[in-house]
Amino acid sequence: MDERFVALFRHHAWATDRLFAACEPLAESQLAIAPPGTYGPLGQTLKHLVEAEERYVARLRGGGAPDPGGYGRPTPPEGLEPSVRVLRQRAAASNQALLELAGSVGVGDVIRGRFRGEDRAVRALTILAQALDHGVEHRTHVRAGLTMIGLDVPELDAWAWDEEALGPVEEA
Repeated sequence: MDERFVALFRHHAWATDRLFAACEPLAESQLAIAPPGTYGPLGQTLKHLVEAEERYVARLRGGGAPDPGGYGRPTPPEGLEPSVRVLRQRAAASNQALLELAGSVGVGDVIRGRFRGEDRAVRALTILAQALDHGVEHRTHVRAGLTMIGLDVPELDAWAWDEEALGPVEEA
């Protein structure tokens, strides 16, 4: 893939890390809050986001990923309830892998495996697109929860990324 595609994953990694940084100081009681209409409790949503990205990476690397019905929850080595700090570290690792994969996966590459409970072939590009879409969806859920409990919500859009991570545009 070209650098423009990879740039989407740079934003994805930045936004995910910024969200986890905002959630690290939350108390257990705050992580247990489940905003209506979202995936569920904030802590479980963060965990789900990380585990899904780890499955995307495993699939794109040709490894099998647990998929009982499409929504498997592998047990992380840190135990059943890793801290937000540990989840942030795992998210950074999977996002680095997604960046590398986004740069190396071909448009026509196909991954064969078990997806949503069925044996089938899926385009690698579809898995990468799902990683982006899934990340936006659940970052939005967590931001809604942060708003609900009256906390400052980090700006995660491309405008904030441009200003914070990329810096000023050099005039020609």
